[in-house]
Amino acid sequence: MSTPTTDSDSNATIKAIYTERSSTYDASSFHPRQAKEYIHRANLKPGDSVLDLACGTGLVTILAKQHVGPPGRVIGIDISPGMLAVARKKTSELGLKIEYLEHDITDLDALPLGEFDIVTCASALLLLQEPLRAIEQWAALLVPNGRLLVDVMIERNVMAPAIFTKIGPLAGRSLGWSGAWVESEDSLRQLFTDAGLTVEEVYPSEVYETRDYQVEDGPKLFEKTVASPMFRVFGEPDVSEKAKEMFVEEFRRRAGPDGVVHEEVKFYMGIARKDNKQ
Repeated sequence: MSTPTTDSDSNATIKAIYTERSSTYDASSFHPRQAKEYIHRANLKPGDSVLDLACGTGLVTILAKQHVGPPGRVIGIDISPGMLAVARKKTSELGLKIEYLEHDITDLDALPLGEFDIVTCASALLLLQEPLRAIEQWAALLVPNGRLLVDVMIERNVMAPAIFTKIGPLAGRSLGWSGAWVESEDSLRQLFTDAGLTVEEVYPSEVYETRDYQVEDGPKLFEKTVASPMFRVFGEPDVSEKAKEMFVEEFRRRAGPDGVVHEEVKFYMGIARKDNKQ
């Protein structure tokens, strides 16, 4: 039986994972492209105030500052000191003024309410234990008619998280997060509505990456994946053999008649607005 994950356990795990990934994070083929989509959809104006949550290496944060200009204020918050170190270095090299804070994005009581025109959170909502509670807190930080932009990965289309989420209880391990609550675009719409926000749009993003695997690639993919800090718990000596067997079997089930397992990386992107009366 797996041990239930507490918020503090999850935060410590995520902090360690992303600090380890910080030096190579920007090399991802889709994170920079996703950041540009955020900025395009945010419709930022000079002088806007922006809060970028789980800002990481500053991909969205820096673009936001370039759009709002010197009159605008941009704050980036992340739990990982390694990611923030990269963001600060990039920001300094560009001569921009951005405030970065190392903090838990679900505990923002120190920030003033009703302060920000735009709040963004890219590639992080699925990592949270209580997404509704987080959205409610973020909504309180918006000015009236301010907008919140978030995303959730369509996890079923991405092999590693989808398979490890499924086999985790049987293997006695947990990723510490799960996208199982995301069944469709309506899942994100409902989250916004439950948080008291008005939904402007929820839509599937472009496909950022595609990969085709042969069914016999399962064992090799398992070994490659558990070498990553995000999935390393499934490669621990006391569980790796059992986890590998289950992973390979589930991977095989996902193959088409031609023996190919197709993977695509895409997200549900969501934009919601705080009503003027709130």
